[in-house]
Order: sequence, then structure tokens, then C-alpha cells
Amino acid sequence: MPQKTWTKLPPWALLACRDILRAATANRRLVDILNEITDIITGLSDLDLAPSAALYIGECGQEGHRLLYHRHSDDLIFPLVIDPENISDSFPQGFGRASFYPVPLVIGEGERSIGSALFFGRTAKRMSAQKQTILMALAQEIARIIINRGGPSGTLIDLVELSTDEIYIFDPLSLAIVRANHTASIRTGHSLETLSRMTPAALKVDMSEAAYRAQIEPLLSGRCTSICFDARHRRRNGTVYPVKVQAWRIRSDEGDFYAEVAVTTADQRKAFGLLEQVFDAIPGGIGVFDKRSRLLMANRRLYDLMNIPPEQFPPGSRFEDILRYNATRGEYGDGNVEAMVRERVEQAELGLPYSFERERASGKVLAVRSEPLSGGGYVLSYTDITLRKRAEKELIRDRDELEATVRQRTAEIAAQAAALEEALKQEKTINAMQRQFVAMTSHEFRTPLAIIDGAAQRLMRKKGGIEPDFLVDKTHQIRAAVMRMVDLMESILSAGRIDTGRMELTLVDCSLKKLIEQAIHRQRMFSQNHRFQGFLEDLPDVIRCDALAISQVVTNLLGNAVKYAPRAPDVTIRGWREGEFAMISVQDQGVGIDADDIPKLFQPYFRARTSTGIAGTGIGLSLVKQVVTLHGGDIVLQSRRGHGSTFTIRLPIRGPVTVGTSLQLEEKAL
Repeated sequence: MPQKTWTKLPPWALLACRDILRAATANRRLVDILNEITDIITGLSDLDLAPSAALYIGECGQEGHRLLYHRHSDDLIFPLVIDPENISDSFPQGFGRASFYPVPLVIGEGERSIGSALFFGRTAKRMSAQKQTILMALAQEIARIIINRGGPSGTLIDLVELSTDEIYIFDPLSLAIVRANHTASIRTGHSLETLSRMTPAALKVDMSEAAYRAQIEPLLSGRCTSICFDARHRRRNGTVYPVKVQAWRIRSDEGDFYAEVAVTTADQRKAFGLLEQVFDAIPGGIGVFDKRSRLLMANRRLYDLMNIPPEQFPPGSRFEDILRYNATRGEYGDGNVEAMVRERVEQAELGLPYSFERERASGKVLAVRSEPLSGGGYVLSYTDITLRKRAEKELIRDRDELEATVRQRTAEIAAQAAALEEALKQEKTINAMQRQFVAMTSHEFRTPLAIIDGAAQRLMRKKGGIEPDFLVDKTHQIRAAVMRMVDLMESILSAGRIDTGRMELTLVDCSLKKLIEQAIHRQRMFSQNHRFQGFLEDLPDVIRCDALAISQVVTNLLGNAVKYAPRAPDVTIRGWREGEFAMISVQDQGVGIDADDIPKLFQPYFRARTSTGIAGTGIGLSLVKQVVTLHGGDIVLQSRRGHGSTFTIRLPIRGPVTVGTSLQLEEKAL
């Protein structure tokens, strides 16, 4: 099946194709392979098929399609021939309540039909058009396998069916008839079904089964390949007629089988010619040699496969002469010709069965098998397996490609499922963080508003006599609360602009030292219980940056140092230069941060476990990280629980290489 067809199939159909390819590569009889493949197809729950199936094969110029294979059905009798144009008319008993699916067996891009496959549903409900398309794709694989395993030719069976003589193929152990032709049914008056329950001896007058076995014992023991004797057959109505019986042992690549041809005396002269046709109809090359390795009998296919002239090697020729002819042509490779001939003759005359595969100089691959005869001699069979070998390689390659496709599709589905799961997980996390942010923001606004409201109420109660010191104190409280709200609003707006991709830096040349000192001064106004020590002498005189954004960064870090160190008043700010970068560090002696919280600290809305009970929104450090990154810098944190924290910022003195919002995607991934 072309790979482009695979991509249109659902996973369960791809797996079925893989199983079919595996079955086809096995070194088994075609009927065993077809048994397994029909089990695979009818076993697909998505197709809901009954276990019955049939394959009909037609050749160019042949009228109707002949039965090649079928699975047993209690409800249907499969005819030997069907009309492919009116398949339903070939089943006069109908299909009952089951749905019926005739599928063409096509091969190649031109969709050349070689026959029909019949499948039956379990119910009258028909499967969808899409599933019927899948069934046709699976049937196409069956057509390829039939072609690759020797084609749809049924020459031997045709000869048996079309013969005007009675022909019985029987089992050598039980003597049971396994197949009889229509001529046998007509002449004996027994149905084919009845004949299949009989033995050839049962048809003969005054001949028991033991006597019949003794009559054909030379054939069964292998001492000869055919035997002839006179007998009388009894019809179903009791009448008797004379026959000339010729029993044959016929070897083929599918195994030995035994056939009996019963002809009337008038037709006796036809018998040998017919059996010669049967011998020649065997698809492989057959050669019978006596114990002195002289050719007794050979079919035409043997000469064709070995590419030797029949007039040069007629019956009576020595096997070693045939081998020498091949060796001198290079069929066996380089080496001493006589040594190669002697080795092969000795192997054949050992009287032991053997088999091997040989590739001819032309590239054709032959399966060679030798079977000894009990009276001496041996039978050599040659089968052209070039197409099979090529098909096996193609099937293995197709199987590997299909398995790769299945693995790829499975990996894609797994990746999509993992991505979806991760997206859902992130969405849940963001929703939880946003709920936490709303709660914390409400608390953050409520605190300064409460301070403003409390100071205003105190002023109202003192409206008659407000002392200057009291007024200054309350005014400072109100201003500090307002500044806290302004900083909070600015942080929220800045974070929002970065997340939506609307924040752009306004770069100016400014004094970083002065900018930090102003931030320290503002923080001292609101945090009178803390001591701020600045060591900024080593900073560069000028740095190119967005002054407002960097001021907000420093303010956030100072505010965090105060907030998370309520009982440790010392906060140290240092500034220095390292090459083309300005360095700033803010150090406190506060609660510190757990090591496993540090990698997540700069994520939006995240708050460390050590911040429990301390007001905050979780956006301050996220904003710091994003602003520093937009400037082309970075930030590093060193902290331990209970030992304070040190935040160190590195900013390029000449400003960022590019300005804009291209980094917002990176920040959303943090």
C-alpha cells in the first residue's frame, strides 16, 4: 500500500495493515497466510464483520471468477464460480439479515482487478462509506499477497475440474477423498459432499480398503510414482461399470498429493496424456532421478528454470552432466568445476532430504529441494521464488515504514496530549495565581486606605487645635500611604504593559548613582525604623536606561528588603562597575527564601513560603525581572531561609542592543 494511503487510515487500521504485512512475510503456505489475514480483518471490531469470507479470482479472458479460498459459513454455500457483474445472483439462497460487501481485489495504481473478495456483516446495518474504503484498502493488500505468492493461476485445479475423467485427490494415510471433480459426481451419482466422506476403495466392487492399500502400496512407499490397474466402480443406483485406474504421486512445492484417475476403457489412451498435463501444470520444476543419478522424467518447467536445453538433456541424461553444464556457465560461482559437480552429486546420492535457496547468475532465486525415493533415486524440485523474495523485501520494508508511521503518529498524539495537559495545568495555575493576586491586591490597597482614613479622622477630631508636630506626623502618614498606592498601581500597570506587549523603553543618559540615592531617600521617609547604607562611589557616571523603569526596579527591591526584614533594620545597597556593565546589589538580613522557591520567585503572582503573613501581590519581582531583561541585563538572587537575601542586578552601561517588547514571550514562559 502506498505510504500516502497509510496517512489517511485511523490508528486501528494501520495496526491491522502492520499485522497483515507480518503475516505475509512468514514462510508458510498461502492458505495458512489467507486464514490469518481473514481472521485479522473479520476480527476488527470497528468493521463488525462475520467470520465468513471468500476470495474469487479471475484471469484475463476468463468468464466469471473462480473460488480460490473461503472460510466456513453455516448460512451460505459458496459457489465455485460467480459472475463479478452480478455477484448477488450467484447466491440464490440470499444473505438472510446480514449485510453483504463485495470488494474488488485490485493491484497497482491502475487498479487492475484480479478478482473479488466477499465479506459479510453481523447485522443488516451497513458500515459507513469511510469504513468500506478502509475494507477496500485491506483487500488491496490481499491482492498483492496473492500476486506475490505465485499469482491467481489455478491451472492444476482447472485441469481437475474440466477433465472428462473421474479424478480423486486423496489423503495417503486415511485414504479419504479430499477433492473430486464434477465428472466423478456425474458418473457415480454421488454428490461432491458425499464423495468427500468416502475413499476410492468404497467406490470399487469387491475391493476392501486393505486390498486397495495393498494395491497402491508401491506408490505409497515411494518405489514408483504411478501405478495402473483395472477395477469396477459401483454407482449410487447400484449399477456397475469398468474403469482403468491410474494412481499417481505428485510432488509440488506445497507438498506431495495423491491422485487417482478412473477412465473408461474407451478413454484409456487419454489417461497418460492427461496426467502428463497435470505433471507439467505443477508450477515448479520437477526432475526424477534413479539411484545412478540418471534423469527418468522431467517437466518443461524444470528446463525453463534451470535454463538448460531439453534436447541436450533428455531423459537418460546424467545429473552430473547437467551440473557441469551449469558450473561452466558460472551458475555456482568461482571455483574448480569438477569439485563443485562432485560435491553436489554426492549430496544428492546420500539418500537424505535437503533444501536450500540458490541465486542464479541472472539474479533469479530458486528454492531447491531433494526428496529420496525408497527404491533408490530422488526427486529434485526447483521453484522460482524471485518474486516472493522481492515481495518479502518489499513487505518487510513496507512493514518497517508502517511501523515507523505508527510510531510517529503515536508520538504525535502523545505529544499533543501532553501539550494539552500542560496547557490545562498552566491555565489552572494562572487562574489560581490570579485569584491570589486579586485577594492580595485588595489587601494591599486596603492597608494604605486605612492609614489615610485613620489619619484623616484624627485630624478631624483635632480640628480645633492641631499642633504642628501632630500635623506633620499625620501628613507624612497620608503621603506615605498615597505613595504606597501609587507605587502599587504603577507596578500593576507596568506588569500589564509588559504582558500585553505594549511596554517600550524610553532610553536616556542618566546618573545611576543619583537615581539610587533618590530611591533610598524616598524609602527612608516611609521606613523610619530601618537603616539604609549606600556604597555607590564605584558606579559609572552615566548609564543609558529608562530612568523611570530602573527607579521602579530599585524601589521594589528596597521595599521588599524592608517588608521581609521587619526585625532586621540594616539594608545595604552597593554599586560598582564590571567591564561594560553597571552592578547593583540590595542586601537585607530578613526571613530569607527556601532554595526550592528561588527558581520560581520571578514568576508572576508567585510568593515564597517565607512570605506567609506578609502582605504582597507577587508581581514586584516579576516586574523587576522583566524590566531588567528588556534592558539586556539580568538579575541573580542569593538567599537562605533565616539568613536574608541579596539581589544583584547587571545592566549594560550603553543600554540594550535592541529596544522593544520582543522579550515578553520569554517572560510568559518563566
